[in-house]
Amino acid sequence: MRSLWDTNIGAEGGKALGEALKQNKTLQTLYLQSNNIGDEGGKALGEALKQNKTLLELSLRSNNIGAEGVKALGEALKQNK
Repeated sequence: MRSLWDTNIGAEGGKALGEALKQNKTLQTLYLQSNNIGDEGGKALGEALKQNKTLLELSLRSNNIGAEGVKALGEALKQNK
């Protein structure tokens, strides 16, 4: 488990985490509440989830992720089984 709750990583941090998650082989739980990730970070995380097969729980509450980011995340979750 990794918690980055309320660390204000923003969109750039979301993008960096997305790149790291593409390589992840062990992390199963990631808490990212209250980080102002926004649509750009949400889209990057969505792309990562298409490749990542180990993450089982992801919390993104209070991140100002709008329709574009939610759509990308939703599409990724359909593929991530």
